[in-house]
This record gives sequence, structure tokens and C-alpha cells, in this order.
Amino acid sequence: MDSLIKGLNAPRNSLYREVADAACAKVPVGSVLDIGTGRGVLPLMIAEKNARLKAYGIDISRKAVSASRKSAGKSRLSNPPQFDLGEASSLPYEDEFFDLVVSTFSLHHWPDKAAGLNEIHRVLKPGREAWIYDHWKEVSQEARQQLKRDFGLMAAWFALAHLRMVHSAMTLETARSILEDPSLKFQEKRLETRGIFLLLKFRKAGAGVRQVPRKP
Repeated sequence: MDSLIKGLNAPRNSLYREVADAACAKVPVGSVLDIGTGRGVLPLMIAEKNARLKAYGIDISRKAVSASRKSAGKSRLSNPPQFDLGEASSLPYEDEFFDLVVSTFSLHHWPDKAAGLNEIHRVLKPGREAWIYDHWKEVSQEARQQLKRDFGLMAAWFALAHLRMVHSAMTLETARSILEDPSLKFQEKRLETRGIFLLLKFRKAGAGVRQVPRKP
């Protein structure tokens, strides 16, 4: 199993870099939250790229949060990330606090996904976005070929084998059912494929974003 997990490291790290770059481009100044941050890789990347963007990370694991805080302390960054203990369905932040919320490989762990997404809606500023990434169980043939070109046959084999074995990897049907949940406060939402990952993208109404009325 260790080899299978290691097979995902290269694609995951590539995604972290992509998300960090996109976050810094989307929000040059402000605050960004990473939910299910683990050991804080993504917030640390963001802080290294842009000192004007305050990065936060939250996780339910005390061990992970402790490790993240130690990494931030050793980083010598001028604006190190803040790491907090907590869960998606009860975020310890004020209303309309963040300019961007992201999450990578955490959604499938949330017991109540709608509650977590509605908490994200609460802490997002009007007109701002949330990017929720997770593993994709039904990887397309095109994505498989691209994975081999980008990371080599061995890494691609391990990554795909891991996705086949992990029960928590999401299907398109599961992702669509989350987006279609009528209890969600987000009205603007869409599903995208990113290689071997799925992206659920949400935008909060306001600041020029038209609120689509619910059907009666």
C-alpha cells in the first residue's frame, strides 16, 4: 500500500503547485483557507509565493496541525500560514472572512458534505470562490495518457492502481449528486475534470454576481 500511496505523490504535488499558482493569481491580496490541510503543504506553498496573501489551514487531526505549525515556524516566511484545529462543518472563522477557500482530497471524508459546503459559503466574501478537489475513480483515457507523459509509466501505474483500490475516490455521479443537493446555499456551481482529479467549483453571489432564484 505504501508504494501505491507514493505513486500519487508526484501528481498530487503537481496539483498543489497548480492550485497555489492559481490562488495567487486569483487573489493577489487577501486571505485563503485550505480545508483538510493535512501537514500544510498547500498553505506553505501559497505563503512562499505571495507574502501579501494570508494563508490559513484547518484539519481535524491534532497531529497534522501540530506538524503544520512546526513547519510554518521553521519556514522563516515573513507571513507564515496560520493552522487551526477544526472540521469543515463548523469552521472557527467569522462570516465573509475569506477571499478564497480550497480543499484537496478532503471532501470524501466529510460526514455531512452539504453542511461543510454551506459553512464555506458562510465564511466566503460575496462574489468569491471555493475550489474543492478530490480523487476521481473513473479516470478518462485521455487523462491516463497525460499522466504517463507527465510522470512516467511507473508513477502513472501506481497512481491509477491506488485510485482503483481506494473506496473513497469519487465518481462523476457522486460529484453531481453533491452539486445538485437542494440544501446547498451556493447557486453558481460546476464540475470540472483535472487529470485524475475532480474539481467542484462554487461561487458565492454578490459583488456583481447575479443570484439565481430557487425554483418554487
